[in-house]
Amino acid sequence: MATTSTKQRQDMGARLRLERERLGYEPRQIAQLLGVPLDVYERFEKGEADPGIYRMPRLAACGFDVLYVITEERHLAVEEESELLNRFRELSQRGRASIFTTLDALERLAPNLRRELRKRFR
Repeated sequence: MATTSTKQRQDMGARLRLERERLGYEPRQIAQLLGVPLDVYERFEKGEADPGIYRMPRLAACGFDVLYVITEERHLAVEEESELLNRFRELSQRGRASIFTTLDALERLAPNLRRELRKRFR
């Protein structure tokens, strides 16, 4: 089993704090969510202790980007993607069908489009 170094724990703790602040939570709230005393949670943010993978689903459930906390890679949709998703949700059923028809047509016209889009937006 791999262990985390002090530097890795400190970096992960800093990202944990940044995510908590981004979401507007107080340390006490996250400690309660995780079922740990406040001083234990504060040790996670300082990098003095590792929160472990079994606490990550609870963090994810309240909006934390756990991929970012663990690896420093963002998983949350960028602003453009969020705007597209919001606008898609506002469409009627007919409008949504039209979008899918257009995507199907684009795929037929450009067979490599799907692969290129996936590569670009990973």
